[in-house]
Amino acid sequence: MSDQITIHDVAKMAGVSIATVSRFLNGQLNRMSKKTADRIAKIIQETNYVSNASARQLVTRNSGIVAVVAADIDDYFSTEFFKGASSVLEQHHLNAVLFDSNSRLNREKQNLKFINQQTFDGMILQPLTDKSQFVKELVRRPIKTVILDRDLHDDSWDSVQTNNFQAAREASLYFYKNSFTKIIVISEPVAGISTRQERLKGIQTVYPNVQLIEIDNDRPFLKKNYEKVSNLLKKNQVKGEKTLFFFLKERLLLNFFSFFLQEGILRNKDLSITAFSDTQIVKGLLPDFKMIKQDPFLLGATAAEIIANQISDKSATSQGEKFIVPAHFG
Repeated sequence: MSDQITIHDVAKMAGVSIATVSRFLNGQLNRMSKKTADRIAKIIQETNYVSNASARQLVTRNSGIVAVVAADIDDYFSTEFFKGASSVLEQHHLNAVLFDSNSRLNREKQNLKFINQQTFDGMILQPLTDKSQFVKELVRRPIKTVILDRDLHDDSWDSVQTNNFQAAREASLYFYKNSFTKIIVISEPVAGISTRQERLKGIQTVYPNVQLIEIDNDRPFLKKNYEKVSNLLKKNQVKGEKTLFFFLKERLLLNFFSFFLQEGILRNKDLSITAFSDTQIVKGLLPDFKMIKQDPFLLGATAAEIIANQISDKSATSQGEKFIVPAHFG
């Protein structure tokens, strides 16, 4: 009987409307009496009724699902912000589905095309581009969207970001005041990614002549990366200048950790290290070094709260507001 009974049958047996049964199935028990909810629950149990999600979506035009598109789930940042987002969405009776762009624009394009073809109620997007038109051309359906960890300079969507410029500047000022006159910045390609651009700009207000090393996403462990760092460091040491290593991403610092151990950099008082940190891992490995602590869990949770409110209020429209979750240096 379970594969024959419909929501209409359940409503008829319970003596309520189909809409009331639908509210029950969606967990909206506050919109009916306890007596009604108990009666519907009893009938569903007795008939072994299983709701047809696809059919319900056609009727309500709601899926209860939010697409969460991460730039690269190999980054601790992405996994942590997804945890934050999914935990809040669950509280709002929404489900999160994770899409990984794997730091590849073509992969992101495929993800967005797929999302556009489905019935997602909303999307939290950590894009690989700073061009809003790229996103708009791929997602033409009017889906509620919040941009995470990026600034697309577009009022079409709300965004949740870190105070990248200010945090990078604050850290740079601290080290400059402590006589670190040279800085080696290690980052993935900066062009097109607002987060990295803002961090670099913040550093450059203190260190105009930044020594920048950009690491290929696909080949972070290449020997030539270590050689570039080693050569720059030797030049600075010949001049007797104290050098700061500034990593724009936690994962890059972890990639270089073994190199620093081999070179004895961690014991050299004329050298120091800082980074934008997402977890407690770096602090555990480098307890004596000051880091910029981000809170990706809170960033994801904030984005989820915004998108959940937009979904529940059909008339809500994005004002292009920027929500800042500050990072802290120390």
